[in-house]
Amino acid sequence: MKKRWFLLSLMLIFSLLLASCGGSEETAEPEEDTSAETTESADTPEEPVVEEEEAVEDVAAEANVSDIETIRIAVVMPSTITDLAWSQAIYDSLLRLQEAAGGPDVMELAYTENMFNVTDAAAALRDYAADGFNIVIAHGTQ
Repeated sequence: MKKRWFLLSLMLIFSLLLASCGGSEETAEPEEDTSAETTESADTPEEPVVEEEEAVEDVAAEANVSDIETIRIAVVMPSTITDLAWSQAIYDSLLRLQEAAGGPDVMELAYTENMFNVTDAAAALRDYAADGFNIVIAHGTQ
């Protein structure tokens, strides 16, 4: 009897695993309630719907980058920016963020590597704060 329950449990686990890992090309589309739309469409003319991405692009185009104050971000890391792990992940992410924000004119980055000693890292954090950095990140697990 125990062997049957074990096999049944094992088959259930594998079937759940396969079901969760298996991808489906079909996507379920939510059903829309068209009854409210038909009554409203008779009363008001149709207005063009502006996509969210288009609206964001329009706002970004209207904004003048020279009007924006440069944001200064500093990171204190326990290892180097080429460690292929923790420190490199935040450094690469901040570089992508800087590029998306508009470059070094919009977002200034500074970093200090090899700060595994907590007292040294704390001193570096205080120095960045005293230098006027807007955001100071202590990126470590110490």
